[in-house]
Amino acid sequence: MKKNSLCALTIVFLAIFVFQSCKNTKTGAQCGTNSCQAVNADSLTNIWCEAWNTKDSVALREMIAEKALVIDKDFTVEGRDSIFAKWISGSLPAISNLKTKGLKTTSCGCCVSQTGFYKLDSATKEGVKSQTGNYTFVWMQAEDKTYKLEVIHLTEF
Repeated sequence: MKKNSLCALTIVFLAIFVFQSCKNTKTGAQCGTNSCQAVNADSLTNIWCEAWNTKDSVALREMIAEKALVIDKDFTVEGRDSIFAKWISGSLPAISNLKTKGLKTTSCGCCVSQTGFYKLDSATKEGVKSQTGNYTFVWMQAEDKTYKLEVIHLTEF
């Protein structure tokens, strides 16, 4: 019961974040305006997965916003440098074959989010273990017109 309550609370938090993020405070862009570049959430997620699967740590770092947030069942990390040091650097060598299946995409102005399932292989002391779970990515357009991950939420099944 406690796990379901935590999941529900997390989903509510993410929904509030997405709706509050519809106004980009740096550019003043509002939902429904044409000041933001159109983007496809599947293509952004595919680029992330490709960078992960090819172990391209530079590309992964560039896709993360300066003040991003990663939420996992075991930890929460804020800020690009901390995310890179505490999550990507340690996980990248051990995780391979990351695949996603997007189920729901929402976009609003300069913000696009995607929720779905992931599957990956994780190298452990006992050998390679398959892992599945769900994810939510929230991407925001940055001043340089690229989309950066603001929120990464992962839950292993």
